[in-house]
Amino acid sequence: MSKPAFRVYFNGNKQWVNIHVAQDPASFKRKNQCHAYYIAAETRKQRQGLFGYIYLSELNFSPLAHELVAHEVQHLIFDWVLTRKGMNLNEKNEERIATMTGEITRRLWRKYERWVKPHRKTAPRRQRRTPRKTRKVI
Repeated sequence: MSKPAFRVYFNGNKQWVNIHVAQDPASFKRKNQCHAYYIAAETRKQRQGLFGYIYLSELNFSPLAHELVAHEVQHLIFDWVLTRKGMNLNEKNEERIATMTGEITRRLWRKYERWVKPHRKTAPRRQRRTPRKTRKVI
């Protein structure tokens, strides 16, 4: 498996998800028939270590980037709740789960912004036209 672009920690920094960002969105979509997906780690401990992987196509080119990230983070959260023994979605823990979802999403975007800076290809700046010299008429 390729090296992840970055990691996002959650659950008190005891667990993490590896984020992979494809550089070629067209081939990613052809190969996977989607723009993004979440997959659980092969082996994982219930409360620590690698929890899963989120694969994303290049977010700069996607108009649905925020929706894609929110969608995949929600898969991660559902998986996390389902793997915890004795934890169900209810009024008691709904706020904790919602807060955790927001925290993971915020951390993912912050890490992505830091990761993308050295990888971003900027278009060359257009040269400004030098202004014409005008004659003063006396």
